[in-house]
Amino acid sequence: MESGKSTGAQGYKDFLRDYLFKVCPEYGTFRYRSGKADLADQMYHVLRCGIVHSFSVIADQAAKVRGGRDRSILLAHRASGRTHLSNYVNNRRKPKLDSAVFIAEDFVEDIAKLTTYIFAESTKKTTSGTRLRTNIRKWVKDYPPIGLLFIPD
Repeated sequence: MESGKSTGAQGYKDFLRDYLFKVCPEYGTFRYRSGKADLADQMYHVLRCGIVHSFSVIADQAAKVRGGRDRSILLAHRASGRTHLSNYVNNRRKPKLDSAVFIAEDFVEDIAKLTTYIFAESTKKTTSGTRLRTNIRKWVKDYPPIGLLFIPD
């Protein structure tokens, strides 16, 4: 929506880096215990594609070729006692886990912050604000959100 067109995997990752990581910097500074700092890649390949295409956090073969790692993101709730964007490592398990913990409630709050930020930016009377506003309007026109069961005359 931000770009006004479908931008594929790279566009998704760029969006995360340009917007989510700016609004919530802890995503951009997250490092796996292995030292890898590729959370945007894992969010696309494991979180987004895994859930959308297979309702799983296992990277499919296409994702693995592009750097996706099985269970690189683990989902939990606050009641688990875990901390959002903390590391989870389990070397006794086969295969070993090197994961980022996403607490559902915190992740939803971060998405709300991101959404608020984007729409606030789109109201600014700047070149980037105008571009963002135009792109959002185009996307919503081309792909209206679910909501109305019918379109009135």
